[in-house]
Amino acid sequence: MIKMSKKFPYGYDVEIYIEKAIEKMKFTYPWVKRELFDKRYEYLIEKVNNKYQFIYIYHWDDEEKREMLDIDGDKFIDEIVWHQQYHVEDYNKVKDVFVVPGQNGKEFQGWYLERYEFRSHELGGYSVFCQAGDRVTGGSRTFFIPPSYFDLDYDQFLDKYIELVPPSFGFTKNELVAIPELKKFLGY
Repeated sequence: MIKMSKKFPYGYDVEIYIEKAIEKMKFTYPWVKRELFDKRYEYLIEKVNNKYQFIYIYHWDDEEKREMLDIDGDKFIDEIVWHQQYHVEDYNKVKDVFVVPGQNGKEFQGWYLERYEFRSHELGGYSVFCQAGDRVTGGSRTFFIPPSYFDLDYDQFLDKYIELVPPSFGFTKNELVAIPELKKFLGY
């Protein structure tokens, strides 16, 4: 019988940790499956200096980066999620876009909102894309909205949404409520 440890709560089979990462990702990305993972990442549990360790290897061209992670099993699961989330997001292509009106001139601490749009996706689900910049630089971020948010009524949905995408990214709840086309786009 294999003795479990706090560091390896699910044992020493890396596949269990990968499955746990997939379960965790399904909360936000219900279309996720192992086949969608970025194949450049390889995950292992190996004995190093007589102690088991979590390891990931990142392959590119003819090179690889091998990193031993001195973390517990839950943090290893989070590491897998972090490695894979953008690849999984990119797999679910945008189907339709709703550009939120009234974004011109919105400013937050010297950053001006350039794009704020809700997107529906081919495999299901919604995301929000926010882009802002100042005179020198800019940045963007995509937030996928967990499907469970849509089990709520619209008012409760917006409360949860503002926790996910705070007004510092562009719009308050009251401003979003005042856009009836958004409610329709989101299926309410």
